[in-house]
Amino acid sequence: MQSERKNIAYFILIVFLGVLAHMLNNQDDFISRSDRKDFSVADSSEVVQITLSTKAPDTAVLRRLNESYWTINGQYKAGKSVIHNLLKTLHRMEIAHPVPLSMRENVLGNLAIYGVRVQVELKNGDEKIFYVGGENREQNATFMMLQNSSEPYAVHIPGFKGYLSSRFFTQEYIWRDKMIMNYDNQNIESIVMNYPTSNVAESFSIKQDDSGIKVFEKDSETIASTNENKVKRYLASFRKLPAESYVSGSLNTDSLLNTKPLFEIVVSPLEGEDTSMQVYPKRTKNTVNIQDDMIMPDPERLYAYVNEEDWMVIQLNTFKKIMIKLSDLK
Repeated sequence: MQSERKNIAYFILIVFLGVLAHMLNNQDDFISRSDRKDFSVADSSEVVQITLSTKAPDTAVLRRLNESYWTINGQYKAGKSVIHNLLKTLHRMEIAHPVPLSMRENVLGNLAIYGVRVQVELKNGDEKIFYVGGENREQNATFMMLQNSSEPYAVHIPGFKGYLSSRFFTQEYIWRDKMIMNYDNQNIESIVMNYPTSNVAESFSIKQDDSGIKVFEKDSETIASTNENKVKRYLASFRKLPAESYVSGSLNTDSLLNTKPLFEIVVSPLEGEDTSMQVYPKRTKNTVNIQDDMIMPDPERLYAYVNEEDWMVIQLNTFKKIMIKLSDLK
């Protein structure tokens, strides 16, 4: 009888150890549905501020002013698309699986040194803080850890093939809104287009008021003979003109400013802020003139000095519709 009891005890112990081993090898099967959402924000419309920081130190503070307007570091307007992408990520991401024991120390070290601290603040005063690290070997999930937790996890967006670390960055210029001009044609009061080098006589200005639209020759009160429909189409061309990017890295701006731009333009609205833009050739090291060993202009992009404050890269294909001459309006 005693032997039979021992056999039963051994059997129970073996079953228990087997179940424990299975749980350790398949931890992700035992993460509850609610626990998988620990990193996510249930309602992204409740988010009022997101602070991203590193030990570099670099910090990006994103603040919601109203439903559709966010600022970056309290100084500039943030881009709608990058904000939308971040909010969507915060809402949809969830735990994919625990970090394997063999990788745990390495992942924790990476998070401690290189991790991005993300602090999400909600309207009701609650907050969620977590750290974002690198991606897993399969590059389909990103290692993250909640503040005050001891365990990191691989986090992903179900159905999305890729990692999430690239969505949590601290560079201010990447968060900034890239829209240079976005004017309704009825709201434009004047446009001054100047060609300082070639086609000087093709410079012009446009004034719009209650009496109609007038086009003037360069630096004069002489009204040019133009086609009304062409002028109206031109005024309608100033909607949604974004830059490709802000200039990052080394650029000899003093050298550019010591040369005359390809053209310079100032748009003044009836309501809102003026926009000025000086445009220069953008050089590319990938296109070389063999004969004189000169670096040639990029055929697709230009440099724009906007409002005498920001250097931006613009695409010729986007801005060519406003780069017209006086003769094009006739």
